[in-house]
Amino acid sequence: AGYADFVGEDSKGNFVVIEVKRGPAGAEEVMQLARYVNEARQRVNRPVRGILVAPSLRKKGQVLLEQLKLEFKALSPEKCSRVLKRSRGVSLFEFMGLSGRRG
Repeated sequence: AGYADFVGEDSKGNFVVIEVKRGPAGAEEVMQLARYVNEARQRVNRPVRGILVAPSLRKKGQVLLEQLKLEFKALSPEKCSRVLKRSRGVSLFEFMGLSGRRG
């Protein structure tokens, strides 16, 4: 199915797949994440969360995301850059408030 941007484990032991986009995400980006999540579900024996990270989510993407029970986190490239400059050594999971271990 390709390669997700990040994979890891959250604080509840769920396998987490994260796909990051620089621009607004739509249905195509949601389907990309869904492919990664479906692939992970076939390979791991535990719950899998899928999180799409982008500056914004288009309407069709939002509807599809809800139907597929995937998650969205808004994050602009500018904010990401500012935070990462201030907090070197912080993982993306910690940055997004997932408090999980990196995979």
